[in-house]
Amino acid sequence: MAGPSAVAGRDEVPEGGFIRIRVAGIDCILARVEGRLYAVEDNCSHEDYPLSYGYLDGARIKCSLHGSRFCLRTGQPLEAPAETPIRTFHVEVINDQILIDPTRAGE
Repeated sequence: MAGPSAVAGRDEVPEGGFIRIRVAGIDCILARVEGRLYAVEDNCSHEDYPLSYGYLDGARIKCSLHGSRFCLRTGQPLEAPAETPIRTFHVEVINDQILIDPTRAGE
């Protein structure tokens, strides 16, 4: 069973920005907002489209295709047309390495 994987150094994710990563075969977005790290799947639940083509709006990510916004903490859609949440993943920092556990939901 897969567990936490080191995906980036602590300083690789800019404040107010994100990077694309892949963990356990899943394309993800790793974002930092107000010092907190979030990991969500890089796929809009409305249309099979990468959220990484969009942008952060506070602690939300906006899909550039149809404008849906998703909460980075919960994955819940906050704006139509998306109705289904996106997956979130547990993030922790150990020894300046960011680890993501694809088997645990974010908090």
